[in-house]
Amino acid sequence: MIKTVHKPWGKEEWLELNDAYCYKRIYINAGYKTSYQYHKFKKETNYIIEGTAEVWLENDEGVVEKKIMKAGEFFNVTPPKKHRVIAITDIILQEVSTPEVDDVFRINDEFNRIDGKIESEHATPAVLILAAGIGSRLGNLTKNINKAMLPINNKAIISYIIDKFPKEYDFVVALGYQGDSLKEYCLTSFPNYNFTFVDIDDFDTPNSGPGATALKCKSYLQRPFYFTTADCIIDSPIPHLDGNWLGTYPTSYPEKYSTIQIDLKGNIIKFANKDTQGYDQAFIGLASIWDYNTFWSQLENNPEKGEIVSAFFDPNAYSSFKTKQLKWLDTGNLDDLNKTKLYFNDNPLSLYKETDEITYKENKFIKFNPSSTFISNKASRASALNNLIPTGFNAGNNFISYDWEPGNTVYNYDSLEIYLNFLKFFNKVIKSSEIYKGSTSIFDKFYSEKTNNRKQKFLDKYGNKYWEQKFTINGTAYSSLSEVFNKIDIKTFHQNPLYTKFHGDLQFDNILYNEETNKFTYIDWRESFGESTKGGDIYYDLAKLYGGCIIPYNIMKQKNSIKLSEGDTVVNYSYDNLKALFKFKSVYEDWIVSNNYDLNKVKTITALIFLNMSPLHDEKFGKMLWFKCIEILSNVD
Repeated sequence: MIKTVHKPWGKEEWLELNDAYCYKRIYINAGYKTSYQYHKFKKETNYIIEGTAEVWLENDEGVVEKKIMKAGEFFNVTPPKKHRVIAITDIILQEVSTPEVDDVFRINDEFNRIDGKIESEHATPAVLILAAGIGSRLGNLTKNINKAMLPINNKAIISYIIDKFPKEYDFVVALGYQGDSLKEYCLTSFPNYNFTFVDIDDFDTPNSGPGATALKCKSYLQRPFYFTTADCIIDSPIPHLDGNWLGTYPTSYPEKYSTIQIDLKGNIIKFANKDTQGYDQAFIGLASIWDYNTFWSQLENNPEKGEIVSAFFDPNAYSSFKTKQLKWLDTGNLDDLNKTKLYFNDNPLSLYKETDEITYKENKFIKFNPSSTFISNKASRASALNNLIPTGFNAGNNFISYDWEPGNTVYNYDSLEIYLNFLKFFNKVIKSSEIYKGSTSIFDKFYSEKTNNRKQKFLDKYGNKYWEQKFTINGTAYSSLSEVFNKIDIKTFHQNPLYTKFHGDLQFDNILYNEETNKFTYIDWRESFGESTKGGDIYYDLAKLYGGCIIPYNIMKQKNSIKLSEGDTVVNYSYDNLKALFKFKSVYEDWIVSNNYDLNKVKTITALIFLNMSPLHDEKFGKMLWFKCIEILSNVD
């Protein structure tokens, strides 16, 4: 088994150590140097596999010669010859030596390391993530989740942080507010990573703060480590754990941040904490701590334990302390979060459904919901759909997850052939499904109550005129929605109600297609139909698919795909559509009729679906759905 020894200049991989010899592969990062050292007993041969180095080696006359060496060259070190390696480029060495691995005497070292074996270098480096805080500056966004779980382009902030570090590192996560769900998220998203979770009970008290939180993690961090706050995204390569340094970024607002005065070599001179008279380099919440004993001592002995920067107020206590300027994106308040979302081409605050449900699309598909009942129902529905859904399904308390299947969603294919192939697949699913009687009350709750609630939500948002007013929509005059709506006899939906295996959100953005295998897979299925998790009304699936032919649901994610102009009584709108999808709509209508389904009922439920969706989206898309509802209901026979 390979042992990795982490060095401030890179790392060593110990491939073999026995009584006869030691065999290592040594990686030195460009611009770094090993200690200037000698051995009393250890003999070694070093072969350069990759890169270019400057090798210092004492000759038999006691003169240290400096030589540029490249891949394919080697050098021998015999005791007590002084030697050093400086990496001009990234280099890889093969070292074969006698087994006295602790036989190291350092004459000079960039990192002020002692002689011999340094135990901390043999420990796995760690990353401390401070994620205990409430995130009060983010308002209702953190009502049900920890701020580190806020999504940016369907990826949680904490995932951006973890992805920046080697997966073999140890991750120590300080948990407080909504800590259980954050823990579950980490274990779900990074199942093969080594996490230690530290519960912070007093995360919301006068004595709380990142410094006090860090101290409670001290026992797990008796080695060099990084620490980062949970609202800090770095869009630069993370520098090596190669000494004591703080990440910085230029600022014109020293009153907002801890700021740092540095000399021309990047050494820290002094701090100012949220002071208008501060400096132009802001501490960004990321640090490398090499002198960890000093760090803990400084933090414990400083009266401002709540502030983690109090550990750095005396930079002279450390062997050295520098800054490293990095591209930094803040997510700690609403304005900065919006700026960061825009930076990653995400819409500002386009985050949540009414349920506070969040979908993450990372290394696997992950869905969060604060309701454990919702998750349990989702799992029950997964069991009912069994071989129709992706592999690797797993459900916890607040999360479900499953593996990514090969392929793309069907909306990515503007192909009538693929649409028709899906219809054949869908027909087989229906015919193979068990059909059983449903409950009239559930149908009433799902269609009547839900529709009335959503209708009122829309009217509360935009005004009662949208219910009573007659509109001319795209050149055609229509009756008011109240008039056409009152003609619907929802009770007809309850006649001989039948349940079958259903998806519940059956539209082409929730269906994966694998071109190689010609396989369709259901994703993101509905958790229940009313209170039932066994199945649901087949007409709901039929209508959802029909609605997706009229308005491709993927346009919700596309900026400026919808154009809407609205006068007092005149409305005009347009949106992008797929040519093949338009043709498929006619074929699908014929299929509905030929399979003895009621096309008017499908159209009516489609209109109700649009109405139900209308208050949940932005104004332009929501109003278009409302007007579509009027159009469809007006044309039902």
